Amino acid sequence: MFFCFTFGIERFKRKSGHNVWHCPNCQAKDVYLIKGNQCFTFCFIPLIPVGGTKSLYECQTCNWVNVQQPNF
Repeated sequence: MFFCFTFGIERFKRKSGHNVWHCPNCQAKDVYLIKGNQCFTFCFIPLIPVGGTKSLYECQTCNWVNVQQPNF
């Protein structure tokens, strides 16, 4: 029998909070606070968090990313 197991490190992102801001790049009201962290995965299942959690503001329309809250 042959079994193929995969493992590695993958970044997972999730929306945090319910606030929405205007994007300074494309002017769409589509900027969310995104929290992301890297996890060790085994067979595509996240098992162990690796490193700290990063908070970013990301526009879902134009993929603009910033670490500071938009002014709008």
